[in-house]
Amino acid sequence: MPHAKPLSKEMIVLAMKNTRSNMAAARYLNCSYQHYKKWAKNYASDVEGKSLFEKHKNLGGVGIPK
Repeated sequence: MPHAKPLSKEMIVLAMKNTRSNMAAARYLNCSYQHYKKWAKNYASDVEGKSLFEKHKNLGGVGIPK
């Protein structure tokens, strides 16, 4: 079984710029949501100090067709 690839902060930020939710960002990076979540929580935002995962949450689903 292949090893999981590490996700860099730059990869996660790029996915966040191109998507509207964490789930979509994981799909953009072609990895599982759990794998994306693990790495996104490791990196903090430069300005706010919150993790990138918390910063990109979209609980209301704003802008996403249902």
